[in-house]
Amino acid sequence: MGLRVDFPKANGSGTSNDGNTARRAFAQPDLFANILRIESRLVKNLGTILITLYCQFPITKVKFQEFCLSLATWYVSKYKWFYMPVSVHKILIHGGHIIDASALPVGMFGEDGGESRNKLYKRDRLHHSRKFTRIATMTDVFNRALDTSDPILPSASLASRQKSRKRKVLPFVSVLPILLKCYRL
Repeated sequence: MGLRVDFPKANGSGTSNDGNTARRAFAQPDLFANILRIESRLVKNLGTILITLYCQFPITKVKFQEFCLSLATWYVSKYKWFYMPVSVHKILIHGGHIIDASALPVGMFGEDGGESRNKLYKRDRLHHSRKFTRIATMTDVFNRALDTSDPILPSASLASRQKSRKRKVLPFVSVLPILLKCYRL
C-alpha cells in the first residue's frame, strides 16, 4: 500500500501513524484486510464508523448504536482470541451514549479548526508582525487573530475561497446514509 506505519518522525514529534495513513488504509478495505489477515467486513464497518464520527452532520443515535452493537457482538464471536482494544470498545459499546450527550454533532469536536488556526498563527507571526520584541510580535498576532475572527470580514471573499478549497469525497458506503440524518437545505 506504500504506507510507512509506526516509524518515528524526525525530532521526536511522534510516529508516522496519523489520519492520512488511516484514510489511505481504509480507502482500500479489501487489500488492508488481506494484509492484516482479518475479514474485510471488520475493516469496512470500522471505516464506516470512522467516517460517520468524523462527519459534521447529525447522527441517528439508535441506528448508530444498533450498527455498533451488531459489529461488537460479531467481533467478539469471531475474534475470541484477541481482546477488543479499549478505544474500539468505547466507540462500539458507548458510542450511542456519546452521541446522545453531545450538544453538537460529534464531528464538530475534531481538531481540524485548531490545526488550521495554528497554521494561520504561524503565517501571521512570520509575515504580519513586528519582530523587535516578543511582546510586540504576540500583540500583532493577537490583534490579527481578532481581526480574522470577525464573521463579516471573511464573508467578503467566501465565494472565491470555496472555489479553491479542496473537497474530501465521502466514499459510498451502503450503511452511511442510514446512520446520518440527511437534510435537504
